[in-house]
Amino acid sequence: MALPRFEKEWDGFRGHVAVKWENISEDELLKVEGNFGELVSLIVDKYGEQKASVEAKVKEMYEGYLETKEKISQGISDVKEDIGHRSKDLADNIKEKAGEFQQTAKETISRIREENIDPAVQKSEEYIKVHPFTAVLGAFGVGMLLGGVIAAMARSKD
Repeated sequence: MALPRFEKEWDGFRGHVAVKWENISEDELLKVEGNFGELVSLIVDKYGEQKASVEAKVKEMYEGYLETKEKISQGISDVKEDIGHRSKDLADNIKEKAGEFQQTAKETISRIREENIDPAVQKSEEYIKVHPFTAVLGAFGVGMLLGGVIAAMARSKD
């Protein structure tokens, strides 16, 4: 009797065999190397059980092992899928909140501009229209002052 993928699954299944038939040493199990016939012969020799009975027990244990492994694998896949969905939901939520924040920031900047900057610009324009000569002289004075400061800074670096 041969079991599908028994040799490939041996490293994982070996621990189950060691628990069920504890009189078999780890070295003996390593020598079996996933050979179903050798495992059955080893158990028959150690425990004196009938070969057919041992084959049935090993087969039942192996099928349970594969079933449990498949359930665990499916559970891991489900968790990965759930994490993927949650990550997407979180990313969508962050994107939505960022959009809301951006819109709020735009509205706040627009409101500040309308309430503070636009009136100041309008008042400056009105002042220049009413007092053009004074505005030009003031700009000239500010320019001279800035030029003097820059020249002084340049001289102090030399």
